[in-house]
Amino acid sequence: MNAEGYNSADLTSVLRTLSALSNNQGHQDYQHNPPSVNISSHLPVQQRTQDEDDDPYEPAEASPPFPVAQVHPNHSTYQTITRAHAPSAKAPLHSIAPSSSVDSSSITTWPAALQHVMRAVSQNEDAQRRIRRLIQSQHDHERQWWQGREALLKKQKARVDKKKELDAVLRSVGAPVDDTKQVSTAEEDQAELRNYNAKVYRASKQMAEAMTFELRSLGIPFFTIRKSLISDAPRAPQDRISRNYQTSESASQHQVSLSRDELSVLQRRMLELLQDLCKE
Repeated sequence: MNAEGYNSADLTSVLRTLSALSNNQGHQDYQHNPPSVNISSHLPVQQRTQDEDDDPYEPAEASPPFPVAQVHPNHSTYQTITRAHAPSAKAPLHSIAPSSSVDSSSITTWPAALQHVMRAVSQNEDAQRRIRRLIQSQHDHERQWWQGREALLKKQKARVDKKKELDAVLRSVGAPVDDTKQVSTAEEDQAELRNYNAKVYRASKQMAEAMTFELRSLGIPFFTIRKSLISDAPRAPQDRISRNYQTSESASQHQVSLSRDELSVLQRRMLELLQDLCKE
């Protein structure tokens, strides 16, 4: 997946610094702001930074449009724009879970989720194809975001190099050179980089929400979970351990809630499983 120095772990490191933006934000309503999703590197996309009434990322019927970071040669800054995919002519999305299986919205334990997914996804080529498309789309956008950031860094360096060359020419002809004057200050370069990072952060957040919508439409456990089964209160470690070993039968008899931290861990674990199941 690497191209021109791109590495998903590098992008994760870059975006991790942006997570401070969400430190002062409380937990939002689960139904209106679904948890962040990232199939490969789990980007820390926890804060919505775009106006709610100007959202070009409304998931489409089958393939939600994702934001793409591109370099615009006619502009001095790099912009994150939308590459909207045309709506598919296919029928509306439906959960791929068999009607005889447990409702995925009530699953709160890993054994029950594993059983559900192995039955519903591993034998469903259409579901696997849709999940592979999500993975590929995410990788493509991460690569473009990374390349856009690298291009911005090169552009900043080129400014400095060009000024050095110009100063050298001026000195060679005896013209005065002002060494204190800079094309752009370090602070300005950092501000430009922060602006680009913020756009990537916003785009990754919106991509995560679109991917969550798709996973929910597929009936994937922990992404369809009912709001009533999510608790804001943290759970004791011994409770988490006992829950991990709960059978699907005991879970259905005694339904328990998940803390948000537990839910996040289970979602990441589920995404890793889906990657393994849907490998080509």
